[in-house]
Amino acid sequence: MRNADGRLPVYEQSFVYAARYKGQRVEKSCRVEVYPTPVKTENGRVDFYPSADEELVEEVIKKIFANQQRGVHDPDNTESWVRFSLQMIRKELQARGKTRSLDKIKRSIDILSTSVIRLYEQGDNTPVYTNPILTDVTRVNRQRYLKDGSLMWVAKLPALISKSVNELTYRQFNYGVLMSLPTQLVRWLHKRLSHNYINASHLDRYDILFSSIKRDSGLLIYERTRDNLKALEAAFDELASQNVLSGWERREERRIGRGIADALYSLRAHSDLIRDVKAANARLKESKTALFGPSVDKLFPSGR
Repeated sequence: MRNADGRLPVYEQSFVYAARYKGQRVEKSCRVEVYPTPVKTENGRVDFYPSADEELVEEVIKKIFANQQRGVHDPDNTESWVRFSLQMIRKELQARGKTRSLDKIKRSIDILSTSVIRLYEQGDNTPVYTNPILTDVTRVNRQRYLKDGSLMWVAKLPALISKSVNELTYRQFNYGVLMSLPTQLVRWLHKRLSHNYINASHLDRYDILFSSIKRDSGLLIYERTRDNLKALEAAFDELASQNVLSGWERREERRIGRGIADALYSLRAHSDLIRDVKAANARLKESKTALFGPSVDKLFPSGR
């Protein structure tokens, strides 16, 4: 997609955001714009979008914020800050089988902190949200770190994450499983299931259309539908091999002429996913009960 000068266009994609409001499922059509950032390379400055490397680094930074007592959350100003070192990120990625060099990690942080994302509600040209993924990044160079190993990088997490922490809608999920998954598409599906399949059980299936996954993930980019279907079904197989799904089936097909235009998939949860979802539901209820008292079920009848 780069031109001869290494520049990229602004990336645009439409998607549907689903949430629960007063116990009811609400869907909103949205649009995202991703502005690339120029990065200095051996071949000069080349534009990059946030991609797989940045996704993994961001997940590690959020883990450090949540689990390693390196995070600060300010509920009054709805801000979340995290302290980390490049070595901490490198060691965590290595432990998860996703080894990256310090230079690549540094480049990922540069991309995360300079690539701007704009979110729009469909039909509205005024963005409802504009920001890089990481903001206010304070860096520590190698010379200063060698003199004082206690020095840390500092960054502010996205306002959308801080808002979710404030409102107790930031759901627990199995980070270890997520980081073990090999591709962006499989990780996207795992997160979708973790966040939306809140009634996961051996009796309740999760039905989803191929067209919905293609629209919302932006990761099925082959020209031919049959190639995208093949990639999606390989992702389902990977989730089954990782004990996220116990099985899946293509239940219905929608055809135009001889070709498949769309397909409805029915996914069955593995016991491990059911356990993780139940744990997330219990943690969410526990947190909201502590904040709102025993009347939480009346305030949040959907359990979310």
